[in-house]
Amino acid sequence: MPWCSRSSLVLSLFTAGVAAGAPGAPCEEGPVLIIGSGISGLVAARSLQHFGCPVQLLEALDRPGGRTHTFSSVPFAGLEEGAHWVHGGTDNVPVSVLLRMNNISQVRVGGDDDYEGPRQRLRLFDASARPLDAARREVSFELFETAMAAATAYAEGHYGRLDHVAVAEVWDLALKVKYSKESRALLSWHQKVSYEQDSGASMTELSAVAEYVEDYTDFYPDRSEGMEEHGDGFVQGGYSALVRRLSEGLDLRLSSPVTRVDHSPQGVSVTLQSGERVQGSAVIVTASIGALQAEGIAFQPPLPIEKQRALRRLRMGNVAKVLVKLAHSARDFLGAYSLGFLGNGTLSYCIRARREGKGPFLECFMGGHEAVDAEQMDLEELTRQVKQQLAPLLGDADVESVAITRWATNPYIRGAWSFVPVNAIVQDFDTVAATVGQRLLFAGEGTCRLLYGNVHAAVISGARAACEILGRSGNSSWPLFRKDLLHLCTESPTSSSAPASRGRRSAMHLMRALRPSPSLLLV
Repeated sequence: MPWCSRSSLVLSLFTAGVAAGAPGAPCEEGPVLIIGSGISGLVAARSLQHFGCPVQLLEALDRPGGRTHTFSSVPFAGLEEGAHWVHGGTDNVPVSVLLRMNNISQVRVGGDDDYEGPRQRLRLFDASARPLDAARREVSFELFETAMAAATAYAEGHYGRLDHVAVAEVWDLALKVKYSKESRALLSWHQKVSYEQDSGASMTELSAVAEYVEDYTDFYPDRSEGMEEHGDGFVQGGYSALVRRLSEGLDLRLSSPVTRVDHSPQGVSVTLQSGERVQGSAVIVTASIGALQAEGIAFQPPLPIEKQRALRRLRMGNVAKVLVKLAHSARDFLGAYSLGFLGNGTLSYCIRARREGKGPFLECFMGGHEAVDAEQMDLEELTRQVKQQLAPLLGDADVESVAITRWATNPYIRGAWSFVPVNAIVQDFDTVAATVGQRLLFAGEGTCRLLYGNVHAAVISGARAACEILGRSGNSSWPLFRKDLLHLCTESPTSSSAPASRGRRSAMHLMRALRPSPSLLLV
């Protein structure tokens, strides 16, 4: 087995006999077909092309990039439709390596211990649009972190009894405090941002095993109390700048949905929606978990039953962005980077794009069922609700335009990113990633157990698939083939006795002895 191949038991079930072929043989027999031109497909293609392997990408959309796309037309030009941040900034090794390879810089925004941006640049507003002072904001974080620490401690104390248990149930069992109405509102807001908008699903859907027991890579190392390191960053020029650079010189066919993949030890054949058949030596499927679950692509012979079951167990989280263009004269919010709105309004967490040099915009996030409902809402009604909520802060005339992203309803993607629901296991990602036979490979964020749901998962899985096809002809002279990078999906560089939380916080950070103001805890 080549050194770049994944080493896991589930993979060995599907890849037996691959090493018997001559290293690099698929590249000598014809083009490697890549289904999807998101970051994983583009990384795989560039890696194969670097070693002289012919490739052809088949993309269902009318543009490359998949879930990484920067709007180029007004009124929201320069804003990200999909992936936004480089979580961990320069500490995020895979994405930082890829950006440096393509001479694209990233800009630090911070926020490595909370949400995006430093806590001091978050402005919170209550349900009546009244601002919370800095002291109340700090108490809200202490309240939430104390509650989360209690949930983490409960999970660690019931290590072997979390199967079939949701995160929400762990919280209910761990927290016996009678919170005041204000405390409940603050907790609800933090839960919404940390869980629904981080995973795209509610706490009642998320697996407690995946959240508290299983490891997940944390790209915020060496944090110390009150000292922010690199935090998060954003891509200079938007993620589409990277997509354009990666796409240069590739054989890329747009608006070419694939409906069938035939694979055998002799080669592969892909059928397009138009009926055209394309022959290749191997195929890398980078379709999302949602697209594979929809069975828009038929496989012949069918996928192994273990892979089919894993696909059925995993889920796609739903996250939508509500984009709001403001008048240039709109309120500046005293230099805030992010805004939080308590209560049950349409908007709960927004980024001020002006702080990233992108103009007078708000980029507001919705997760879970709220995102799905909003995507299906009439734009006129959504605009009315947004204006109504922002009117006490801005005035109705200061909202010039509203739009919403629609990942959940995109038939070729069907969600924002993958997550582990109750009754699924994180090893399902390994099973989805497993090569079938000798010539059918899989990549994408939903094939990466320790990084799922992020761009870095797409980078690593795309490089991993290319390296597997190349066999021993791949080597570490290609930055993306470094051994420490290729195994990031299965070997965490931050492994410890206390697994990192699936969310933005590490277990160590959450277990601090924080005590909220007693007045907030009273009924």
